Amino acid sequence: MHVALILAVLTLVAPAQAQPMRGVPLADEGWWVVLGSFDNNGGTGSRSADAAVARTRRQAQSCGERPFNDVSEKFSGFVPGFDVSVLGAYPTRARAEAALFRVGSCIPGAYIRRARYAGE
Repeated sequence: MHVALILAVLTLVAPAQAQPMRGVPLADEGWWVVLGSFDNNGGTGSRSADAAVARTRRQAQSCGERPFNDVSEKFSGFVPGFDVSVLGAYPTRARAEAALFRVGSCIPGAYIRRARYAGE
């Protein structure tokens, strides 16, 4: 009887801990859904990149997602010189593909990339 209760509690708790909040990195390494990357003129930023990031955020929100934005230099495996809007990091490619499927109708050009995020 106690084993069943413990399993029931673990079932309720484990998924909440394993899933990242939408748009907020849970882990710094894994699979990322890249919603968009926008030239930021070598890290100095630009109005067009800022506008593109804002537009991508609105598109993602229309699909129920909240993207995370930063410069590409903070991601190993990303080309430097861009502002990026991403979802993740997801621990498996399958979870990233599920997120990509959710945003596909709102952001058709989104794709998946494995990377490590260096953070602040």
